[in-house]
Amino acid sequence: MHKILIAHSLYPPHVIGGAEISTQILAQTLNPSYDVKVMTVGGHKHGEVITETINGIEILRLPFNNRYWIGDSAKQVSTPDKVLWRVQDIFNRKQYQHIKQYLLQTKPSVIHTQNIPGLSLAIWKAAYELDIPVVHTLRDFSLIEPIKISAYSRMYRQISKRFSRMISTVIGISGHILRTHTDMGFFERSSKHVIHNIVENNEAVQNLYAGKEVHHDQPLVIGYFGQLTEVKGVQYLIEAVKRLNEQVVGKLFIFGDGPMMGQLKEMSGSDPRIIFMGKLDKSQIAQKMRDMDLIIVPSTWDEPFGRVVIESYQVGTPIYASKVGGMPEILLDGEQFSFAPHSVDEIVKAILHYFNLSELAKSHLKKQCFAHCESFNENYLLKEHSDIYEKLIRRGG
Repeated sequence: MHKILIAHSLYPPHVIGGAEISTQILAQTLNPSYDVKVMTVGGHKHGEVITETINGIEILRLPFNNRYWIGDSAKQVSTPDKVLWRVQDIFNRKQYQHIKQYLLQTKPSVIHTQNIPGLSLAIWKAAYELDIPVVHTLRDFSLIEPIKISAYSRMYRQISKRFSRMISTVIGISGHILRTHTDMGFFERSSKHVIHNIVENNEAVQNLYAGKEVHHDQPLVIGYFGQLTEVKGVQYLIEAVKRLNEQVVGKLFIFGDGPMMGQLKEMSGSDPRIIFMGKLDKSQIAQKMRDMDLIIVPSTWDEPFGRVVIESYQVGTPIYASKVGGMPEILLDGEQFSFAPHSVDEIVKAILHYFNLSELAKSHLKKQCFAHCESFNENYLLKEHSDIYEKLIRRGG
């Protein structure tokens, strides 16, 4: 059985966002067909690599070997510390030593990197020197703009672009994220592919879909799921709901937390229909999504993918989303169910579009949502990755 080493900044139970969940789904999907190991960064500063097993997969946690650990979300970090952390992370020599020693011992057939902060560009160099092919999945824009300091990002971009020539194959989780990188000169020597994220097949979630009814001629229950930050555009959704009367929108539930919470509550004023629910536990998301008539994703930044879309479709709840990043690629219909970002009017139109559909059209849309999400499954993920790995392994053999 061929050895595949998957490498990512963090790995569950340490989760900051969707990238950690997608990396775990990938590892678990590949594990029956390959000898999968995961390399990540742990919360210990010095010492040896810690090994543990999660769901039958060996996880290697390197010491973080930097000023702090990025998995510590409770830690308040000053801007100078963030910059110094990033400088050290361009090429972390201690991580390079750990990685190279491990690769020499285990000789994996393929290394598949995801996000690399904490591991640094050292992982690409160590693999390249040992002639081990590297596949890299683009899950965000951290190679282009690691932090919001343009001078640092410009410098890092030039270095990471040079290192990207060491990569055999690059995968974008959307066509948009892949084009953004290749248009800037990244991955000149790599073969290029798009493999969308998936959500796990879950019988309990499918049962939720089976029991979902379509409500017609009643005020809509609308949901927002995500962080409360400026780029998520929740402010436009709140304004849109305030413009529509209670015959159209009965409730807007906002699930999530973030720095804009206070400001958004202030914007909502005394409108009793707008309810802030705070952050959900992962196990509650599917049920709450099922309870919505409609979910709106009003992002204003180039979302690399938009996991919320597929999660919502799994329970038969339609989504209308901003026409940004990779989002239109995964919607049922990239034109009909998307709207221009930064626009209250466009969100109003989207809500009214759904509200005015016939009961039959709404029932049909529910079924379409479920059928569409079926193509984002483990079989798809395994086949697409196996095709790439096997080509690289044959070439090496």
